[in-house]
Amino acid sequence: MRKITFAILFLVFIPVISFGETECTDRPECWPEGSAMHTGLLLAKKQNAIEKLMASEQEKLVKLVSDASSSDGELHTDGRLVRALKAQQSAWITYRANECELIGSLTGAGGTWPSTYAIRCEVNLSQQRLRRIRSATQCIEKISIEKRIFEQNTCLQQLAPLVNK
Repeated sequence: MRKITFAILFLVFIPVISFGETECTDRPECWPEGSAMHTGLLLAKKQNAIEKLMASEQEKLVKLVSDASSSDGELHTDGRLVRALKAQQSAWITYRANECELIGSLTGAGGTWPSTYAIRCEVNLSQQRLRRIRSATQCIEKISIEKRIFEQNTCLQQLAPLVNK
């Protein structure tokens, strides 16, 4: 009788035990260290953190440019400049995705490695962009509020590095 009860309990709890388990694929610890998936998921986590920082810093920069005033104390927002900053950031994000997809594809690697190389490229380019945005912001913050509207464009030049070589 005990064997039958144990067998019934075993058969009843197998689906419950199996049902409670979910396949682990979405976290780095689910994959062997050094594998493309492990590396890619770690990089994706890093990229998400950089994306949040970059969005915050970009917003700060746009607000700083939007709040420029002249020596008469009046607020003079250059709408064209603000729109251009926003459009350029959006275009840069598209550029980064396409550039890094090409970089990943050019590796000739198999499996998920091209995606891993692409996300590594995105992390690198995002870190560079974040440094440029922060540098532009710091440069503008050093300019007195009265002169900012006239001098801030020099600080913003670093956001277009290819043109300024």
